[in-house]
This record gives sequence, C-alpha cells and structure tokens, in this order.
Amino acid sequence: MTTPRELAKGLHWYLREVSGESAYDRYVEHRRREHPGEPVMGRRDFERRRQDAREARPQARCC
Repeated sequence: MTTPRELAKGLHWYLREVSGESAYDRYVEHRRREHPGEPVMGRRDFERRRQDAREARPQARCC
C-alpha cells in the first residue's frame, strides 16, 4: 500500500517534471559529469536561454 508520504513525493516529482523545474537539475548533473571543471550556468541564465529557445521555435508549441 502506498503511504501519503510516498504519494506526496511522487506528486512532487511529477509536477517538477511537467513544469520543467527539474530541467536545470539535469543540466547541472550533465555538466558536472560530462564537463568537469567547466563553469555551470546559473539558474537565471539557464531559464533565460531555455525561454529564448522556446520562443525561437513557436511551431513546437501545442497552442
């Protein structure tokens, strides 16, 4: 049986994935693993670049 804590943890994970919040965490993990010693963008710069990329491809959006 699933406990309320497990449900909350799963919901938290799901919402971070759907909202894109976890993208920065994956980016940092990738940079540290594949490019050790190189600088890692701050969250603000990462989100700005991510938004710019989305705006550059408006046809990729569903609406």
